[in-house]
Amino acid sequence: MSNEAKKQAQTTVVDDTLIAAYLDENPDFFERHPQLLQRLTVRHQTKGAVSLVERQQQMLRQRVQQLEEEITELMVTARRNEELFRYFSELYVKLLQSESLSDVMESLQETFSTQLQMPALSMKFFDSPLELEEQFTFAADTHKQLLSKRFQDETIYLGRLTANEQKLLFPDETIASVVLLLLGEKGELGMLAIGNHDAGHFEPAMDTLFVKQLQVLLSQVLPPLLHHHASA
Repeated sequence: MSNEAKKQAQTTVVDDTLIAAYLDENPDFFERHPQLLQRLTVRHQTKGAVSLVERQQQMLRQRVQQLEEEITELMVTARRNEELFRYFSELYVKLLQSESLSDVMESLQETFSTQLQMPALSMKFFDSPLELEEQFTFAADTHKQLLSKRFQDETIYLGRLTANEQKLLFPDETIASVVLLLLGEKGELGMLAIGNHDAGHFEPAMDTLFVKQLQVLLSQVLPPLLHHHASA
């Protein structure tokens, strides 16, 4: 067999994949052949040719830096979650102590507008026979249109609204993203809307643990307050 034929045969039999697999299965290969380390070089985009050991050290440093950044990010997230837990826990206590709808709104405003920097908050009730303040009223035809679009099998919506929907819920604010919570055992009582100027703040994939807890609590707290309001 000619030298050219031998080279072609070797190329066919041994390729990068087989070499990489062999080295992966034999991590001590270079320990058994240390002389190869002296001859091997790895092309670096900025430094030119560097030794394999130098390249390994550099990759390890990069990996350590990446892990440090990931740990820092996790710590920031943990602190943020702890902060959110404290804010919502304080809110739950205030809601349980509320004696009127005004108390409820004041507590919600303090938590979302002041502590969480959410610029817009709206709570409205559906088909209520009560003589409520204008801020709590919600025309039946308009809320049904909103429900048919934003709520199907869910009682929570996160995302964006149309311009008309924004005017309906937040007439004095330009809101880019919202979380909408239906209130009541079956969502029949009303709706709480929380808005943010950032279009990416509320997204469908977000975790809803805190707002679900708030939804359940409000659905229990509000009916007695509405009954008290009606009999006052």
